[in-house]
Amino acid sequence: MSSDLVNHEQDSAIERIWTIVYSDMITNLMLFFLMLYALSRMGGDARQEIMQGMEEKFRGKSAVEFRAQKVLKDVKEEEAAQRVSSLMEKQGVSKYTQVEINEKQIKITLNIPVLFASGNADLADSAKSALSGVSNILRSVSNKVIIEGHTDNLPVSQGLYASNWELSVARAYSVIEYFVQERRLDPSRFIAAGYGEYRPVAPNNTPEGRAANRRIEIVMVRKR
Repeated sequence: MSSDLVNHEQDSAIERIWTIVYSDMITNLMLFFLMLYALSRMGGDARQEIMQGMEEKFRGKSAVEFRAQKVLKDVKEEEAAQRVSSLMEKQGVSKYTQVEINEKQIKITLNIPVLFASGNADLADSAKSALSGVSNILRSVSNKVIIEGHTDNLPVSQGLYASNWELSVARAYSVIEYFVQERRLDPSRFIAAGYGEYRPVAPNNTPEGRAANRRIEIVMVRKR
């Protein structure tokens, strides 16, 4: 075989290799831009979920494993919400308790008569029994927890607190203090929030409405 023929065949092989590499590169670029376009058209929650899935994939986790872990976490959180409802019913305080669950959070609402005396932020002894059970349920999950204090619109007439706003924050902190100091839950999981009378769930022009507005909300944040 002549050297010219050998050189021609080598040149042809190199051209084929470059053609394959170039076509693969163009295909990957097209897929990349299509993916960016698709992500830009999605809602925030869906986009975040896909990005988390891709991150887990690059770390060595398969999409199936990622989805399985997510489903197990959802089931565990929903079981926790059901256990709260059962616990409050057994303790006879279910009429003061409401449990709501959606994609973003699990919210446990406790009305103030269960927890505090009027105008006071010190936990009643009877409250600790209810919160003890809730703490065991919180211990079974790792979610961040927001403790929210709410009051009615009656002015604070005496005591340590100058306003309902201060009172609501103090009550939220009392619940966190109990969870952390007496029940030994991780303090880094908790956030205290006080809203005073500014997020009512009922009109404040009746005793029943004001009673509904005096409440503590324990919000378990669900990651998405």
